[in-house]
Amino acid sequence: MADSDPPPGGAPQDTSALRAKVEHARAAHARKHAPQEQTSAASLAMRFGGEFGSAVLVGAGAGFGVDYWLHTNPWGLVIGLAAGFAAGVVNVVRVAKSYQSANPVDPNAPSVPDDAED
Repeated sequence: MADSDPPPGGAPQDTSALRAKVEHARAAHARKHAPQEQTSAASLAMRFGGEFGSAVLVGAGAGFGVDYWLHTNPWGLVIGLAAGFAAGVVNVVRVAKSYQSANPVDPNAPSVPDDAED
């Protein structure tokens, strides 16, 4: 009967399962916070274009569908395009912020002189 009672404080005697869980959590944390691969300017521009273009197309498609269903030409399409444009701008800003947070500016980088003619 004394063998089945938990030790004082409620801690288990076999800690191998707990150690395995801790190692699994540490590995997941290391994968999540691993340094990201540097992206090129062309891939970033393609992502901006894809995010913006897809949002506009989805908005236009939804507006066209509303027009077709409710026979409200052209107002559904106009409102859908406007909503798609707004969603595209939000998506581009979100991608730019995530890129900037993943690739911060080096504070020790030399400044570039202005090309403006004085």
